Amino acid sequence: MARLVLSIFDDEGNPHYGGGGATVVKEIATRLAREHEVTVYCGSYRGSPVVKVCAGVRYVFLPVGWAGPRGGQVLFQLLLPLIALLRRPDLWIESLTPPVTAGLLPLVRRVPVVGLVQMLAAADMQRKYRLPFTLVERLALRLYRRFVVLNETDAAAIRRWSPRATCEIIPNGVHLPHGEEPDFGSGQHILVLGRIDVRQKGLDLLLTALATEPPPLPVVIAGSGTPRQERRLRTLIHPVREHVRMAGKVRGPDKTSLLRDCAFVVVPSRYETFCLTALEAISYGKPVVCFDLPHLSWLAAGFAVKIPRYDVGALAAAVADLAHDKQVRAELGRTGYARSRDFDWEVIGERYRALVAALLAGK
Repeated sequence: MARLVLSIFDDEGNPHYGGGGATVVKEIATRLAREHEVTVYCGSYRGSPVVKVCAGVRYVFLPVGWAGPRGGQVLFQLLLPLIALLRRPDLWIESLTPPVTAGLLPLVRRVPVVGLVQMLAAADMQRKYRLPFTLVERLALRLYRRFVVLNETDAAAIRRWSPRATCEIIPNGVHLPHGEEPDFGSGQHILVLGRIDVRQKGLDLLLTALATEPPPLPVVIAGSGTPRQERRLRTLIHPVREHVRMAGKVRGPDKTSLLRDCAFVVVPSRYETFCLTALEAISYGKPVVCFDLPHLSWLAAGFAVKIPRYDVGALAAAVADLAHDKQVRAELGRTGYARSRDFDWEVIGERYRALVAALLAGK
């Protein structure tokens, strides 16, 4: 039994983030723990435990929460090499953390490190803060020799910036719903699901589109973000409050109900990495409306409606048209439902198991 470590600043319970990346790491760790001793290092936050054990995985929360969500990310990155020197696991899978999506772990030569690229965040951080994050990211990525990426777009970037590294493409997974096939085409509302980040998630673009052409179905925005982001969203919703409601953060049965009962899901993001929300949508037989982004190339025309990037008029028309056309929703939903079978977490988990086995064997 090998000693494996995974690391990610985020955690599902983190009030500042709690994003899909934490869920991905949890699912990977849970499956690897069937054969190995697995520890996950996360960043602490108010109310987090010091250590917890769940599904055979030991979660350790490093004491960085006092520095806040942004400062904590930097401290977290600085602590990881020290942990690696003390622990010396057989393999470390590092979910690369903003702002530069790369760290110093590979400098600890005695610990094999795999960089898990859930997003290359430096370009977005540079736009926000006017600092040279992109340059730092590209230099730091050269320290790594092994990567797992979610899509060919990021794989091409990694190969360009770190040509000596090996790059394995393993997409994210989904828990397939149990029971009978869904009633394709049905639905009572339009769903927007995910972290509240008005600019990145394109919520301002969506609300402008809804004001231009209100759809015949109500729109539910479910998710949470920082108090500032949520206040901004409420302000933007106010002019279209008759058509839109905020559901807050949803999990478990509440999230299942929103997905099962929606007509389709809208992903109006300006930037995405893979989009777990879209994968969850098609697993419930629901079509997806999104901008034509490179990282969403896996969303095929057979189960998604893609529109030119950031075209608010086209977004308004696509949402209204799909809301009116149950037959098209049924056709798209049925195709997506069949495609989602390839992303079952057990299928994806087996790919991680095989990768880890090969790395431990020195291949």
